[in-house]
This record gives sequence, structure tokens and C-alpha cells, in this order.
Amino acid sequence: MPEQRAVQITVASPKGGVGKTMTTILLAGEFAAAGHRVTVLDTDPQLSALEWSKNSRRAGYALSNIDVIPINSTDELIDRLAQSDAEDLLLVDVQGTAVAALGPAVANADFVLIPTKAHVFDVKQCLGLIRHIRSLGGRHREIPYSVMLNMVSGIEHNTMAFRTAIQLLRQADASVLETFLSQRPTFASIATAGTLYEVQPVNKAVQDARDQTNALTAEIIRKLNGATPQ
Repeated sequence: MPEQRAVQITVASPKGGVGKTMTTILLAGEFAAAGHRVTVLDTDPQLSALEWSKNSRRAGYALSNIDVIPINSTDELIDRLAQSDAEDLLLVDVQGTAVAALGPAVANADFVLIPTKAHVFDVKQCLGLIRHIRSLGGRHREIPYSVMLNMVSGIEHNTMAFRTAIQLLRQADASVLETFLSQRPTFASIATAGTLYEVQPVNKAVQDARDQTNALTAEIIRKLNGATPQ
């Protein structure tokens, strides 16, 4: 990661219920466990990431290397992004194509991650967000982004619905991560409090969850390093 300024990853979704904040929390835990100083900027009106932070510390989790800061206005976000020198990584949690915060959250990003469920309706909404991201880049910059299929249950990745969702994204020439996140009770538990690297005991369910989020983080790092073409 660059030493001059924090790397910024914006986690964005056009709608709720796709696990955007859960993804942000999991990524924060992964990067923090690797020794990076992580700041989460919570721009979502529900402030779910901030609530997770408070619940975690009340439950005795240290959240080492992780800070969560609520952002209440677009101006506040712009000012905070300009000061991103106290951390190694900024994770910006933002929802919706209509909210004003999406502009600076995307325009300043080193990478935009778009979690979505593998349903046609959700994917079509993602395509609208991708068009928005491309427009924010203008003629002079292509903003790196990828779609990540999230909350994939059981053998869903072998179903026609899953394949149709992938096909829609590829037909739109959208960047799609190979890694997806499953619908795991362990992830749901972490979204309430703690991280995968602070929860005890470390049983098979926790290790399997770590393996999946580690694969996601590794693929994002490859995107940041330009190893995988956009």
C-alpha cells in the first residue's frame, strides 16, 4: 500500500439488504489483522458500521487497528477524505446512486467494491450503479471497480439464477470478482460484534469464514496493484 496517503476502498450498493456493511466490517477485520490501520467512514444514514463498533467494544472486543467514524454530510466526507493520512486504509460505506455522498466516495476511490445478491433484479440495479461510476470518472479517469456476489447460500452458485446473474454482468462488460461470500451464520454473528480475528473459539466455521474473506482481500489487493486488468 502507498505510504503517502491512505488507500481508499469504497463499498457501495444501489440498495439495502445486500450485505454492504457486513462486507465493510469483514474487510476492516482482514486488513486490521494484517497490521494495517483501518478507518471506516460510515456515511449510511442507519450508521450500522458505527453501531457494530459500539456493540463490539461493549462486548469486550478491542477492534485493534480499526476506527469507525460517522459521516453526516457530503461536506464532512469531502473534508475527511482530504485528511486521509492517519491510517493505511480508508473504507467508505455508502449506499444509493441518489445520495450526494456517493460522488466524492467514488470519485476519490482507489477501488470501488459493489456487493450484490445473485438475483436478476439486484444485478440490474448494480448495472445502474456501474454506469454512474463510469460517469463520475469522466473522460480522464477510469475508476477501478468490481462487483462481488454476496450472501450466496448453499449450492446457489450452481443454479440457473446465479449463472443468469453472472451472464448479465458479463454482457454489460462489468468487472466481477471470482471470489464470492457465502451466507454464513459466522458472518451474521460478526456483523453484530467483533471480527473474525478476535472471536473465540476459532472453530472450523470461523476458519472457513476467514479463508473466504482472506481470498476476497487477496483478490482486491491484486486489483489495487493492477495485477488483474480492469
